[in-house]
Amino acid sequence: MDNTQALGQNRAKPWQIALFPFNNAATNVYFAFYTYFTYFAMLFLTGSTATSLAGAIVSGGLVLIITNFNMLFAPLMRVFDGVTDPVLGGLMDKTKTRLGKFRPFMIIGNLMLALSLVLMTVVFRGVGNNLSWLRWVAYILSYIIYVLGYTCQCAVTKAGQTCLTNDPKQRSQFVIWNMIGMIGSIVLVNVMAGGVLTNEAICPKGLIVHEVTGGGGMTAAQMVEEWIAKGINYSNIDVASLTGSNYTYLYGASYGIQFYNIMVPFVIIVSAVYTAMAVAAIWQKDRPEFWGVSQTPAKIKDYIGIIKGNKEIRWLVLSSGLNKLASTVATSGTVAFLVYGCLMGDYNGLFIPFYALCFVFMGIFFLWGSNTAGRKGQKRGVAQFTVFALIFYIGVLIMLCIYNHDDPATYLSLFKIDDSGFHVTINAYTVFFIIFYGCGYGAFNCCDNLTIPMVADCTDYETYRSGNYVPGIMGTIFSLVDKVISSLQTVILTLFICIINPNVDALPAEGSPYVEGMQLSAILCFCVLPMLAWAVTVFCMTRYGLSGKKLQEVQAVNAVRKAAVQGGMTMEQAMQTWQSIDQVPAAFVPVKKPRINKKTGEVIEEKENWLDKVYNKIFTKREKTTSAAPSSNAVDIPDEYLTDEVRADIANFGKDVGQTEECKVEEGVVETDGTEKENE
Repeated sequence: MDNTQALGQNRAKPWQIALFPFNNAATNVYFAFYTYFTYFAMLFLTGSTATSLAGAIVSGGLVLIITNFNMLFAPLMRVFDGVTDPVLGGLMDKTKTRLGKFRPFMIIGNLMLALSLVLMTVVFRGVGNNLSWLRWVAYILSYIIYVLGYTCQCAVTKAGQTCLTNDPKQRSQFVIWNMIGMIGSIVLVNVMAGGVLTNEAICPKGLIVHEVTGGGGMTAAQMVEEWIAKGINYSNIDVASLTGSNYTYLYGASYGIQFYNIMVPFVIIVSAVYTAMAVAAIWQKDRPEFWGVSQTPAKIKDYIGIIKGNKEIRWLVLSSGLNKLASTVATSGTVAFLVYGCLMGDYNGLFIPFYALCFVFMGIFFLWGSNTAGRKGQKRGVAQFTVFALIFYIGVLIMLCIYNHDDPATYLSLFKIDDSGFHVTINAYTVFFIIFYGCGYGAFNCCDNLTIPMVADCTDYETYRSGNYVPGIMGTIFSLVDKVISSLQTVILTLFICIINPNVDALPAEGSPYVEGMQLSAILCFCVLPMLAWAVTVFCMTRYGLSGKKLQEVQAVNAVRKAAVQGGMTMEQAMQTWQSIDQVPAAFVPVKKPRINKKTGEVIEEKENWLDKVYNKIFTKREKTTSAAPSSNAVDIPDEYLTDEVRADIANFGKDVGQTEECKVEEGVVETDGTEKENE
């Protein structure tokens, strides 16, 4: 047994830590493909799939029909989501099957996501115009299945960490593997759909023709003339069959039948593989002995008490929800078109390179953030890197403020290709922008990902506080607020881009020209909104109490209670007996290994640096934690509640710890009572 591992401490194997975040990647594959799912739905609902599929510029009343429908349907789905999230969370908490508590939701959720995609893009593809009502039914049904499947699987990403590991250092590694999963999901889908399959040799572009009743269209001959003039491929259209005189057509970046024939199985297979990897990772841990202390599931009335009594989850949800809103706005396609297209005039030449550069910075900050959170707690990581994001974005704000549409020196510029070849055109403005934006982007993405393991911390705290083990409801509370807040994205974009600027009557898209006032909109959406959200996060973290030391107390108290309950003690007795770490027997308190200089054998004392001093001054004032070590107040588990396994473990641990403490006393790291000295 590892001398530093206390009884009840649950650690996972490295490969389990690496593979479980791919459950998040599995849902992100569908999330990334959702845009193309919507393209299909627009064409499907307007009856276009009977001929061919092409997406892009929809004219006439077709877009109005879909837009109005989605304006009513999307909020209804949010209400539906709001009802299903806590229901599914409660169901997860009550689930006990041969497959465990979490694996059924991962598998069923992924199957539902696949079903939603197949229903929309395969099964109902050939529905004729005489059954147009069935298309609307298919769209609604597919979306409902998508929402349910996404919630089922996504909730496990947060809830499942409670049984995978309770080691803060291991939980902090989630951000690294989640970034790898993000590259293998969101980036992979976008590169495949928006890059590889745009090649006409793979997916030929098509054209869709709609007959319009009531006038406003063109004759078939007029349309053919325009197609020829614009070089549009109309080989898939039977021109001879176009009778009458009123037509309108769709053209542009095509997503035809061949595109969906390739992408739909691609998405389903990739997501299924990721799900299988995550299921394998949690397989050995999804068992009752790793599910927490409580033996009885919480009731509906208990959930109100959870929200009311667990202030830590409230602070976390508030900060994370606002961060989510800010990031969905700042990183939206609309804002990308606004900044790189309208302001800088080169969307195609800037967006993808900047997107790639951001992942380089993210990798650096994720490694740094994971190391910081592992050594000093998740709260420290979120607080520290949120402040970093704020500082770097001050630089981004300055860069956008000095932008002048009439001065090319204030344009972002990377390269250009002309008749004479490829030319690098990076200017000083671009260099500073890349540094400020890259570092800020890496820092705030690190914060965003660190909040996911913090949900598991809040779940453990709820067990410590009330005795309830409710990972499902904790995960879905977090997801619900996250979804509701992020659903305001379009409202915020419309407010900051269209309403405050009378010169703009629609959200920017590819090819939208620059108009006066867009600079202010870019500053608000790209900088000010995220910075305000991060300021709120900083405030929330000054109130959030689950620091590294407090979590050590939570884990130790939960461990000794669990051992006693397994021996027959009631949960109520256990909660009354052990309430703080100074009451916990030494065997249940992890002893931190000292850092040893391999060359000299001397103990390396970790000194307080300037970041520690700033953090302690700002973020730990309200924390009231007992030193993370046992004391003479420790209460042993009564003999009648000791199982043979726990009794043997305590006996063996006592021998090992005694030897370890003697060694440490000689090195001057641990006092004779086994408590760890506070290093300056």
